[in-house]
Amino acid sequence: MPNLGFNLHVRLTTACNADCNYCSCDSDVASDRMSIDDLKRSLGFALDNFLIKGGKKEYCGAEVIGGEVMILPTNYLRQAVDAIRQIVGDKVGRVDVGCQSNLIGSKKKIKALKEIIDDYSIGTSIDSFTSKRTIKGDANKYRELAAQGADYLSQISGDTIGTVIVCDKDNIDKIVDEYQIAQKDKRRITIRPVFAGKHSIDYLDPELLGMHWKELIDVWFIEGDTAVEPLMRMTKSMLGMRAEEVGCPYWRSCSANSLNIEPNGDIYTCQEMADVGAGKLGNAVRGEWDDDMYLQLSKRQTNIDQACQKCEWYQYCQGGCMMESFTETGSFYSRPNNCAAWKVMFKALDDNIKKHGKQTSINWINRVENLEDSRVNHSKNKFIEVVTK
Repeated sequence: MPNLGFNLHVRLTTACNADCNYCSCDSDVASDRMSIDDLKRSLGFALDNFLIKGGKKEYCGAEVIGGEVMILPTNYLRQAVDAIRQIVGDKVGRVDVGCQSNLIGSKKKIKALKEIIDDYSIGTSIDSFTSKRTIKGDANKYRELAAQGADYLSQISGDTIGTVIVCDKDNIDKIVDEYQIAQKDKRRITIRPVFAGKHSIDYLDPELLGMHWKELIDVWFIEGDTAVEPLMRMTKSMLGMRAEEVGCPYWRSCSANSLNIEPNGDIYTCQEMADVGAGKLGNAVRGEWDDDMYLQLSKRQTNIDQACQKCEWYQYCQGGCMMESFTETGSFYSRPNNCAAWKVMFKALDDNIKKHGKQTSINWINRVENLEDSRVNHSKNKFIEVVTK
């Protein structure tokens, strides 16, 4: 069955009100926001070319990102979201617009953000244990203000705000603790390994990633009632359940299922590819589209490393993240280093499915999803995958 949904990330600015250590974009840029006219032109041009190449689509999970969207003028943000809804909706039928924000701002700005994004997804990011997310170097100030913003948004919306947790070498041993905090708060989380961007990062050893995520899987599976991505997506795939049509599952087919537009109009497959400057597809403001580059990226669907194709977990892993492959080896088609971690995770999921039984596992996944639906007031596609910075 063809995938009729796709991701669209629109980075409206790279400017930010925080100075997190592993930020993947040029957050020190004072202001570079895309004009509304350029945004409209970029959406039309990029989508026309993408939909010709990627095939028929009926649904788009769009997300406005930064930098930080909270620093944008309210009227500008409203015009940008309206343009996305109108232009994308005209081309694919249905579009849900989400937002990634640190929620550091006044109550007035947070309320306006909720009204602009309306019934869809607002996601944020947390770090309970390290000093990687900061405001002017102060991690406690970041945590304090981010928590205040998230609490206020939950209060006025009645929704539980989903959060992203970036795993690096300094907090990977705290991932179970982060999950237990989320479980207590009844808060959905997305966990992501740190990745290379425009700023230096502390790389995470794949063995540590696999070991600690396996520990999380063993604690979460069957007993948990909080959704954890990408573990939910991985588990559903292994159980033969229908997975969400959008989101980042680290799969090989992202060239046909994902699109990213930068503030200057540059087009990439995803935010992460844009952050490392890999696989640029053109510039929508100038009306440039690179068919040869799109073909290169598309070939990853068939040109995956032979060892991947022979792996017992390949049908679920799909070869891993293309951005990781490129940054580690210079090739879009090679195995990423995190292959070792994914093998451990899929084995842990498989062991738990066998231990508890397939039907019991399916019933548990359905229960978790039903609980998530009950924790939000309006859930058309409430939890668009939030990619991290």
